[in-house]
Amino acid sequence: MRSTKLDPLDQMVSDYSLVTKGYAGRAPNNPYPMLAEKRSKCPVMHGDILLENMVPSMADYMMTGRPTMSLFRYKDIHSVLMNPTDWLSYIVGDGFGAAVDNMLLTAMDGEEHDKFRATLQKPFMRAEIRKLVDTLIRPVVMKEFVDKLRPNGKADLLREFALPFPIRAMYAYFGFPHDESLLSNLASWAIQVVAAPQADPEVAKITVPQSMVAGQSMYDTLLPIVQEYRARGEMRADILGHMMQVEHEGKRFTDEEITAFIRMLLLAAGETTTRSFANMMVQLLENPDVLEDVRKDRTLIPKAVSETMRRDPTAGAVARIAARDVEVNGTKFAKGTAVVLSIAAANRDPEAYEDPDRLWLKRPMRPLLSFGFGPHMCMGMHMALAEMEVALDAILGLPNMRFDPAFPRPEIRGLNMRGPDALHVLWD
Repeated sequence: MRSTKLDPLDQMVSDYSLVTKGYAGRAPNNPYPMLAEKRSKCPVMHGDILLENMVPSMADYMMTGRPTMSLFRYKDIHSVLMNPTDWLSYIVGDGFGAAVDNMLLTAMDGEEHDKFRATLQKPFMRAEIRKLVDTLIRPVVMKEFVDKLRPNGKADLLREFALPFPIRAMYAYFGFPHDESLLSNLASWAIQVVAAPQADPEVAKITVPQSMVAGQSMYDTLLPIVQEYRARGEMRADILGHMMQVEHEGKRFTDEEITAFIRMLLLAAGETTTRSFANMMVQLLENPDVLEDVRKDRTLIPKAVSETMRRDPTAGAVARIAARDVEVNGTKFAKGTAVVLSIAAANRDPEAYEDPDRLWLKRPMRPLLSFGFGPHMCMGMHMALAEMEVALDAILGLPNMRFDPAFPRPEIRGLNMRGPDALHVLWD
């Protein structure tokens, strides 16, 4: 259960590590040779590649015995993601939906999903997010983190930067007050909800009840914030302001409804950006020639972000379930069959990407699957990209950054929710 001895940031790191461990299971830290073999020899696999490696599976979180298959080729996975009529998303909520009263946009289908997404998406559109780069994101990254780290000459970039900065920026955009304990507690609770699914039943006996407590704690903490925001009557250009003014099917949201939606959005508001940024930095530091190219030419930053997310995505897998008997590239799937879509394998499919294991910033890009694709593409994608681009630009200002030899080299691990446990670096 949650420790009372750790300070808020240490608690976040502890919760982050629990998720990493759970989603690593028994898979090798470098799963790509295994995934390449699967993609080559059995691109449509009977069974669940995640549970096969003791990793929680979105296809059958609670291990009910649901018939499951796994896909590894880019073209097959792309076709499933682009067909939300035949392939439904509701099973995404099986694992931790109960902790948030089953209010999950990613687990909605059809008209319900489309209407809610249309109502909520304006603050997350690219044009709106780009307005925040100079007014919110860069000031947070520079003044609150990089400028303070610079004189130290060293850091655990995960603990001291990658974990707190996206939470600080995103929560400010939500409209929350700047209270370090508040932000850290909300972030830890969100991570605990995500950590609920575990392939080890003994661990799940701890994490599932903990997630229920965490979900309720989030709601109880957020509701007064929402109520106080409304009472002030100042509707700012942030997410709370948008939700209080927008209408959904002719009605305004109540404070309780807004609280439930905000809690849902918080589940992906920080940690996925943390992992994506940490994964990017590990790859760039492992390839110092590429890092130097980006340092010299900052116009390469967006390519560095997209290419590292292709090569080693945080979200290594997603799942769908067949709404009817359906066929994918000649293979038949019976209604009710779940599929694990290995994004990690698709992102290194040589039929889609030339020399796929290489970190190559001049790569001709295909549609990137790392944020999902189709109607369920991650709504927070543009915020995550903006945060990562600003953060990389800032970090490149720390000269001669390199791995700290006093610590083990960081390893990215996990078949899903991939990330390193720490990222110790030095600079001049």
